[in-house]
Amino acid sequence: MSEYELTENFDQNQSDFDLPVIQTVTFGNGKKYYVRKNGIPYLTAEADDISDFFDKACIFGKYLCIGSGHTVIFVNLETFASVTMEVSLYFGYFFIHEEILYIAYGTGITAVDSKLQTVWKNERLADDGVIIHEVLQNREVLRISAQEALPYGEYWKEKLVSLKTGEQVI
Repeated sequence: MSEYELTENFDQNQSDFDLPVIQTVTFGNGKKYYVRKNGIPYLTAEADDISDFFDKACIFGKYLCIGSGHTVIFVNLETFASVTMEVSLYFGYFFIHEEILYIAYGTGITAVDSKLQTVWKNERLADDGVIIHEVLQNREVLRISAQEALPYGEYWKEKLVSLKTGEQVI
């Protein structure tokens, strides 16, 4: 269990966050994320609120990860330094398995390790959306759905993606 806990747009018990925090980081205006360390208010991060269903945040190791629009922001919870990653089409959501963070977005998935090094990247999985359903351990794959466009409409197609390479497997 992580020593860090994330609360997004915290409304209840707001007085808990009236206590001083160690750090505030600002990447925009509108949507706030609160991090506690060992139960104590620790960090407030604010990003633009584009009122998108896909605006999400998570704790991954020592990072607060915020995804919104075309960008993923990683805030180091020890140094408060930040780095950003651009994604194609739009950010979707985060999926964590073991020590890897999978970032799903409009056309694909990027896998990063605990040092934020890219393990693999596949931007050819979908035309307009990727959903990661689960990890199939016995086959070492992610089971995903990918939205594809056809001349007569769009549909979702189930695919298997290698955990090691990011390539689609049969």
